[in-house]
Amino acid sequence: MSENYRVFIEQPIKMDLLKFMLYKIQGKSFHRIMSWQPQYGTVFHLVNRHTGEVSDVKYRAAAMFTLHQINAFEENGFLVMDMCCGDNGEVIGDFTLENLRRGSGDIDKFYNSLCRNLPRRYVLPLNVDRQAPLDENLVTLHHCKATAKMIKPGEVYMTHEELHDAELLQYGGLEFPQINYEEYNGRPYRFFYSCGFGHVFADSLLKMDVHTKELKVWRHPGLYPSEPVFVASPNAAEEDDGVVLSVIVTPRKEKSTFLLVLDAKTFTELGRAEVPVDIPCGTHGVFSNTC
Repeated sequence: MSENYRVFIEQPIKMDLLKFMLYKIQGKSFHRIMSWQPQYGTVFHLVNRHTGEVSDVKYRAAAMFTLHQINAFEENGFLVMDMCCGDNGEVIGDFTLENLRRGSGDIDKFYNSLCRNLPRRYVLPLNVDRQAPLDENLVTLHHCKATAKMIKPGEVYMTHEELHDAELLQYGGLEFPQINYEEYNGRPYRFFYSCGFGHVFADSLLKMDVHTKELKVWRHPGLYPSEPVFVASPNAAEEDDGVVLSVIVTPRKEKSTFLLVLDAKTFTELGRAEVPVDIPCGTHGVFSNTC
């Protein structure tokens, strides 16, 4: 969602209604009712937030799979969308108890073969001239490498820009992105924070600079973080002026859960707040100011 638009992303993951009605009776997993059909590609549906009007321009892209969006904003007649994406939606059916129960060596080998979600940028031109030459790149934002080309009147095909360099690949894919929501949600931004998945579970925290693609990492073997949450400093003057919070667990030790506090700017550790009880490994997090 940006200042003036909502975007609904139609991914080529189809649901079989007959299987939906029968899957419980047959004792099958829920993911068995869905199928990945990349031949349909991806469609972005653009809706005006104020009028509810759906754009008559069809925005298309190659087949991709996404769970979490990072941010979206409008700039000089374009809508910029940043998301965590992969090329193979079949991965949604691979995270089963059967696979998680494999031996440690087998599960590592299995996980390393999976498609990893990585940060991508798509750019949607908001003012499409139907008389523009076909296959001409409509994206004129100098800082964006993503393209959008009209393949026929009223239909635009987009290619994405990778928002990372090769360094990120050693930390696996990334998910659970968070930004400085209070000040930059739906606006141009520079930084996001996420979990890195170099193992089956999140085993690192990452800070990405979408301008330079610079990566900062917090990682300790055997420690597994939850979704990082950014909390701005009082009267913060810069986007990353604040702290990043994450609940960390060590499954092999008792009373090992603690709240990690990182300096959001340098991504160095400021401290840990331990609790005297075990807390199960979770995914999402939220900060609530109760003062």
